[in-house]
Amino acid sequence: MTLTTATLSLLCFGCVGRLFKEGMGSARGASGKSVDMGTAGDFTKYKSLRIEAIDVSPGLHAPAGMADMIRTDLAAAAEERGLKREGKPGLRLSGEIIHYETGSTVDTAIGPLEEVVVRTTLTDAQSGNVVAETNLIGRSKATSSSGAKHLSAAVGKALDKWLKEGGL
Repeated sequence: MTLTTATLSLLCFGCVGRLFKEGMGSARGASGKSVDMGTAGDFTKYKSLRIEAIDVSPGLHAPAGMADMIRTDLAAAAEERGLKREGKPGLRLSGEIIHYETGSTVDTAIGPLEEVVVRTTLTDAQSGNVVAETNLIGRSKATSSSGAKHLSAAVGKALDKWLKEGGL
């Protein structure tokens, strides 16, 4: 009897875990993180950040307008960290969407994974020297936080974390 109860409990855990993930996805949205590429910088002296074009890697199938959504979310994250659009000294951010993955039907059954990776470079606006490089990652592990809009917002969260690590 105990073995049967334990087995049934374990079978239900997947459903409960999925419900928990969906609830958290709904409340918090997709997650964002940055993966340092060995050129972390000190951003404390900078007063502005200009977001330049965000490109999509050739052959990559990203949703139409994804690059513009990401630019908007990056600008909002920079402003929240106190970086204006104009001012000296300033930074320029350029980036390229190098990976975009959507959840498939099978993923929806066992737990989706959607992800976007933006290779990002921060350049000193006055000297043109590279200050730092990173991959900004937006990732969703719940249906309720998936889609281009949520992934774009997660890339903004990743920039926010990166700027914070750099002293802002």
